[in-house]
Amino acid sequence: MRSRGLSKSKIMAGIQCPKRLYLETYHRELAEESADKEALFKAGHQVGEFARTLYPGGTLIDGGDLKGALKETEAALKVANDAVFFEATLQHEGVLFRADILSKEAERTELSEVKSSTSVKNEHVQDCAIQAWVLRGAGYPVDTVALVHIDNSFVYGGDGDYTGLFARVDLTGEVRALEHDVPGWVDQCKQALAGDMPDVKVGPHCKKPYVCPFMAHCNGEQPEYPVSKLPHGGKVVQQLLNEGIEDIRDIPEGRLTNATQERIRRVTAAGEPELNPQAGEALRGLPYPRYYLDFETIGPAIPIWAGTRPYQQMPFQWSCHTEQANGELDHAEFLDRSGEPPMRLLAESLLVALGESGPIFTYTNFEQKVIQGLAEMFPGLSDGLQKVIKRLVDLHPITREHYYHPAMKGSWSLKAVLPTVAPDLDYGALGEVQEGMAAGRAYFEVIDKQTDPKRRQELIGSLREYCKLDTLAMVRLARFLQQ
Repeated sequence: MRSRGLSKSKIMAGIQCPKRLYLETYHRELAEESADKEALFKAGHQVGEFARTLYPGGTLIDGGDLKGALKETEAALKVANDAVFFEATLQHEGVLFRADILSKEAERTELSEVKSSTSVKNEHVQDCAIQAWVLRGAGYPVDTVALVHIDNSFVYGGDGDYTGLFARVDLTGEVRALEHDVPGWVDQCKQALAGDMPDVKVGPHCKKPYVCPFMAHCNGEQPEYPVSKLPHGGKVVQQLLNEGIEDIRDIPEGRLTNATQERIRRVTAAGEPELNPQAGEALRGLPYPRYYLDFETIGPAIPIWAGTRPYQQMPFQWSCHTEQANGELDHAEFLDRSGEPPMRLLAESLLVALGESGPIFTYTNFEQKVIQGLAEMFPGLSDGLQKVIKRLVDLHPITREHYYHPAMKGSWSLKAVLPTVAPDLDYGALGEVQEGMAAGRAYFEVIDKQTDPKRRQELIGSLREYCKLDTLAMVRLARFLQQ
């Protein structure tokens, strides 16, 4: 019988799914971690490190390795009275965890878990309950358990003063009530690891509370048009799978009651795209010049510019294609490279580029939200920006209502639609930046003074090409819808 130690994160994985726990322990090579998830993990780590500034004079437990960290923690807690420790490492009944912040004052102990979220979630309470159980089992009192998370109402005033960035929520009562369940979780996890891989079918639990990195492995070889691609499938998808129906083309006619899902089934079964002529009616009546607009934004958890909030979406780049009645295209763009707050210069340049009249095409209402944010940030530009908002035309609902191609596989994202209407425009042929989160990561590297100049120029080129392709894609889509 195999025996493996457990960490807090592995128990959390086991609560979600015992098969996930098994795979994370014995077959980690089967995981598929996206760049986006890695970026989120990195951001969470940065928030955890930043929270330590709330406790000046705190001691970081290092120890060199796990065994050393356990010994160092034990020695430190024996002599500590009024002290704060970061990454204190404790173990009980084969379960190990590192405490983000462990405070001792006289005979009282406070355990604080730091999260990059903006609120308390159920899984956070479970997380804290595991920690409190280990701490208590290791022979230390647990007087207070708190969750420290980002307060998204905080506005950074500048000069490095982040007082108020974090909110502290006392979870002692909730954790104490849940602590009794921890031994059962531990036993279940140990049993899952002691035998063969648990047989658990793919279901809603695969995405709650976290998207499992082993979904592709558990799904196995998929049909060409899996029923899981039906948007908002939920229970319907699970029922179809339970009935042995895995491919959208095999769903019986009349089985689906949702109109969008039925359209996907019908078009996929027919094997031919469907374009409603009404798609172009509203577009053909719009005047010229026509503008096609796209923003790239960042929203760091820890604000970097005065006057901004955590996770506030701040634009640093825009691309705009302008189309004349004869089909002629011009392109304009803005990309900040200074590292200074780019929002005002971006807004001013945008107003110049968009002129006074003509429809402005976007894809989804994200651009409207960004422009509204700029209007609130700069009252002196508000009138002009509000006029821009009134000119916006969102191509997403028009496309969703009137067009579908089997190759889109249940998605109307621009990256899903574009290959079916303009296959010559390929995001995959771009350089390092091929999607929004990658653009944000590239921008942070561009404005980092430590970035090598050659590397910076490469990233600037990648950002320009990516944003430019987004707006050119909308030009081609609008023309397609009007054909």
